[in-house]
Amino acid sequence: MFKRTQLCSALAIAFGGGLAVASLPASAQQTLQRVEITGSNIKRTDTETASPVQVMTRDDIEKTGKQSIQEVLRGITADGQGSIPSSFSNGFASGSSAVSLRGLGVNSTLVLVNGRRMTTYGLADDGTRSFVDLNSIPLEAVERLEVLKDGASAIYGADAVGGVVNVILRKNYTGASIGASYGQASRGDGQTTRAFGTVGFGNLDSDKYNVFLSLEASQQKNIWSVDRGFVGESDLRPYGFYNTNNGELRPWLGANATINSPFGVTRNMPVPGSGQRVNVVGCGANVSADTGLCLYNPLVEQEVQPAIDRINLFGRGTLQFSPNLSAYLEVGYFNTKSRANGTLGANNDAGVYLPGDPLNPVVFHDPMVLPAGHPDNTFGVDRVLGYRPAELGGRDQRTNNEVLRLVQGLQGQAFGWDFDIGAAYIKSRLVNDNYGYIIYDRMQEALNNGTYRITSPNLTDPSVIAHISPTLTNVPTSSIKSLDIKASRELMSLPGGGLGVALGAETRWENANTPPVPFTDTASIVGLGYSAFSAKRRVTALFGEVSAPVTKWLELSAAARYDHYSDFGDSTTPKLGFKLRPIDQVAIRGTYAEAFRAPGPAERGGSSFGFTSFGILSQGDPNIKPETAKSYTLGVIAEPLAGTSLTVDYWKIDRKNEIVQADPALIIPANQCQLSCNGSDPDHPNLISAQLPGAQPNSFLYYDDQGNLVTVTGFYTNASKTKTDGIDLELRHRMNLGSAGKLTAQANWTHVRSFRRTDAFGVEREYAGTHGPIVLSAGAGTPKDRASLSLTWDRGPYALTGVVNYVGAIKLIDHKGEMVTDEGDGTVLDETNGLLYNYAGGGLDCASYDLSGNKWKGNCKLPSFVTFDLFGKWSPTKNLDINFSIQNVFDKKPPLDPYLVLTYGINYNQTWHQSGAVGRFFTVGAKYTF
Repeated sequence: MFKRTQLCSALAIAFGGGLAVASLPASAQQTLQRVEITGSNIKRTDTETASPVQVMTRDDIEKTGKQSIQEVLRGITADGQGSIPSSFSNGFASGSSAVSLRGLGVNSTLVLVNGRRMTTYGLADDGTRSFVDLNSIPLEAVERLEVLKDGASAIYGADAVGGVVNVILRKNYTGASIGASYGQASRGDGQTTRAFGTVGFGNLDSDKYNVFLSLEASQQKNIWSVDRGFVGESDLRPYGFYNTNNGELRPWLGANATINSPFGVTRNMPVPGSGQRVNVVGCGANVSADTGLCLYNPLVEQEVQPAIDRINLFGRGTLQFSPNLSAYLEVGYFNTKSRANGTLGANNDAGVYLPGDPLNPVVFHDPMVLPAGHPDNTFGVDRVLGYRPAELGGRDQRTNNEVLRLVQGLQGQAFGWDFDIGAAYIKSRLVNDNYGYIIYDRMQEALNNGTYRITSPNLTDPSVIAHISPTLTNVPTSSIKSLDIKASRELMSLPGGGLGVALGAETRWENANTPPVPFTDTASIVGLGYSAFSAKRRVTALFGEVSAPVTKWLELSAAARYDHYSDFGDSTTPKLGFKLRPIDQVAIRGTYAEAFRAPGPAERGGSSFGFTSFGILSQGDPNIKPETAKSYTLGVIAEPLAGTSLTVDYWKIDRKNEIVQADPALIIPANQCQLSCNGSDPDHPNLISAQLPGAQPNSFLYYDDQGNLVTVTGFYTNASKTKTDGIDLELRHRMNLGSAGKLTAQANWTHVRSFRRTDAFGVEREYAGTHGPIVLSAGAGTPKDRASLSLTWDRGPYALTGVVNYVGAIKLIDHKGEMVTDEGDGTVLDETNGLLYNYAGGGLDCASYDLSGNKWKGNCKLPSFVTFDLFGKWSPTKNLDINFSIQNVFDKKPPLDPYLVLTYGINYNQTWHQSGAVGRFFTVGAKYTF
């Protein structure tokens, strides 16, 4: 009942990991092809291994209507918090996308191409977490996707903690095909154009060679936030929330207004923080009734979707010397260019990093001053200036990432062994340009000599602007060189089949170099985080695996791998598995695996300085240890009816020695002032211009000349552990409707039962169903449930697929049981996110309250989000396919996320609700095969 082929059109793979529809005849079973499945190096005919593997064929991918690999993979229900959508256009790793299986982070998901590692993106997530950019993998060349959803370090080495994504590209192709598609949002923007073609010649059986080339080019245009209703609005009072425009009072951060705006807000110098604030530039009637200041919506420059251009070229040649020996060469060039637009930059900052002074690593620039003699200063005295210079444009970022992938090898059979010997070279080169940032000293100098004008920016000489705000370019690179060999065979016959064995060895050289953005290493740039690291290491590994069908109903498997890292030492990881088949229609499977994640280059020797409501400096520790994990799975595979396949798997992962960056929650001592510490609160000391030790060793807190906490510093440490568990379900059913065609239904559901982290102080917090942990997920949250349900109708030349996508509700708290402290002035101090306003009290804390002081939407929840997609295909001839898709058919809007409004200034959840912000999206395309 479980014997199947691995061909794309075979029943087993059409069910993507479920059981075959019916038993194959004996003659068919004798000719089954043995193939390698992700998670095992042993070729086999039974593709149901002890490990849970989700498979998506080219046909499955096509039916999603997605236009890139990153869109397809991010739709997998096992993708959790910490993943990176392309909509994160203004972070450290702008222009990229990554998947985070089980919510354990992008650096704990191993991404392979044809079973071999890809090099990492030149910029790290939050300046810390290295990952493979999904934008650098071509869609047209993909044969199938295999997602292994348990630990796999015993097979693949480091980083396979949450699981493995293996992108299988075509191995051979004969003929030619071309195609194109065009899409745009219902509002007329976000246009996406894609063209592709593949040509191949040579038959391995008759010609003894095959060569093919696949070319793909796409262009995605941007979508502005202001064109998406509340997504681009800062006055959120119509939605029951606050007015978050600059110049308006921000009660959740105290009574002060945010003063940086394009209107040149100034304040008196003698009384810092309490002087009169006035506008240098007029703004008509757009003035706050509470502050008298001009109002500015900082989201006018923000994007829902950045512009991305891709060119992907992939080719493979295979030369067959004999039936038992062939050589292959794979060549890939993948180019991604992104253009992300950000909000206007401010002229003042909350501290910048100075790596050249380890004793005083944070520099605080004095507030900029509009001198009394400046032609735009009508006050007759020096005034402190808070200004967002619109004439410099937004803080925009342009990236140009080039990835070169070369793989060559020999494969065949010798002495009863199937072997594969390969050599690979993969290199990424990223050109990263940043615009609209201010060099502090240069702008203050231009204000002092009057050459920089505020009321009449057109009077400022362009050379002055270019001097103050030059293009800031750095060129990160990363590369992998590797040699590997693996071989497998059946050693002997057992009652249940052949005893399979695999052995292998690998050595690779990893190199990562991310230089700092110019001027961030001299504490000169205002508002731009610092990230820099450079590291080389060599990794050698030996691995082995055995699969033993000891009886017709029991198969046991085991694997082990030894890795030696030149920079931190050794790791040995085992894996055990079983598959029990009491009857033909049911199998029970399970695994135990150990895994590890090697410290990244930033964590061992780099530094990262970024901003939330204050600066956070994380410094590398060369003695950092690897993260380790143990994972468990237990599942049932069943075919209760002919044509029905069901898998249910319980999974659990325990990860220890987690490497965490400087975490304010761990550094700031209990009851220590987190915002304004100017002595106005008797419970908080006067901390004006103070430097205090933090709660962790070698950590510090810095307060400015007004007593505001502006920076915390600390080292990367092995400080935490995480335990997470849940259930995966996959159900497929195929029904023959006779002359009416056939129906295929598929349901995928991932339920996160718990996600518990224990910090360095032994405090355990539960994050399942909440908006945290911020330190890992940028506030995306950990929904307990993700699900998708698809139904496909095929009849002759017609096919129609509908897909329902579901993301569960998220509580607007950082973690369960979060507490607050009443400040006695109408606000409370939240232990994670700072001040809250109008707290109504009673029961569970909430990070967001409406204008009436009630928990947001009455129950402190970001609601569940459901969208419906539609895909159709018509094949008028055997050579021509015409297709269309509608993403988010009913134009479902994203819910307002007040938690992200208060913490990041973003009105919706980009990780889970991006399709709602984009809105209804139409795509039409065609493909012709010659």
